[in-house]
Amino acid sequence: MSRPKSEPPRLPIVSFQWRTAEGIAMRLQPKNWGIFQHYKDRSPPWIKLHRDLLINRDFICLPLASKALAPLLWLLASESKDGTFDASFEELQFRLHISKKEYDDGIKPLIDKGFFYIASGMLAECNQVAIPERETEIEKEKEKRQKATVVATPDGVSETVWQEFVNHRKSKKAQITQTVIEDIAKQATIAGWTLEDALKETIVRNWQSFKADWVAQKMSKSAQTNSSVMSGLTRGLIGGGSNVKLLGN
Repeated sequence: MSRPKSEPPRLPIVSFQWRTAEGIAMRLQPKNWGIFQHYKDRSPPWIKLHRDLLINRDFICLPLASKALAPLLWLLASESKDGTFDASFEELQFRLHISKKEYDDGIKPLIDKGFFYIASGMLAECNQVAIPERETEIEKEKEKRQKATVVATPDGVSETVWQEFVNHRKSKKAQITQTVIEDIAKQATIAGWTLEDALKETIVRNWQSFKADWVAQKMSKSAQTNSSVMSGLTRGLIGGGSNVKLLGN
C-alpha cells in the first residue's frame, strides 16, 4: 500500500553504542582536575572527597553503579599528574574486578553528566548510518559556526585552567567567544582580580560567567573582618594597664 502524500518520509532509526577501538585505550579525566587536585608533583597515597557531593543534584541522581564507581575512578586518576587514566573495560576489569554489566551501567552516566571527560580513544559505533542530505548540510553549517567562535588561550591563563573553563562552558551549553572573554576580563579588572583567578572562581562556583558585583560582597565581608581585628588590637593597646607601656610613657 502506498503512503499518503501528506505523510512525511520516515527516517531510519539510528542507534549508538559506546565502545573502545581495538588497540586504543579509552582514557578519561575527572572534571575540574586542574582546580581540585591537591598534588602537582607526585601521586598522593589518598584523595579528598568534597562534601558538596551530598548536595550535588547531578551526582545524587546518578545510578547506584555510577556512584559506587566514581570514587574508584578518582583514585585511578590520582596516579597520574594530569589526571588521565586508562578506562577501557579490559583495564578496569583487571584493576577494579568489575563485570561488563557493572562497567556498562556505571561509566556511561558519569561521562554523560560531565563528571569525567573523554581524553582519547572513545568511539561511537553506529549500527546504521542514514543521514539525509539536508541534515548533512545543517551539520556542516554548525561546524563552520563552531570554528568561527574558537578562542585561543588568553594571555596570563594557564592551559590547564583554560581547558577546565572550556569544558565548564560546554557543560552549560554556552559558547566561548572573544566578546565573552573580554567581558570577563573587564569585570575581573574592576574586581581587582586576574583573568585566571576569575575563570577559576567561575568554575568553582559553577557560574556561567563572572561579574565584579558577585565577588564584591565576599571581599567586603573579608575587609570588615580585618577591620574588626585591627579595631580590637587598637583598643587593647590604648585601653590601659600594662598595654599603655607599649605606646610609650
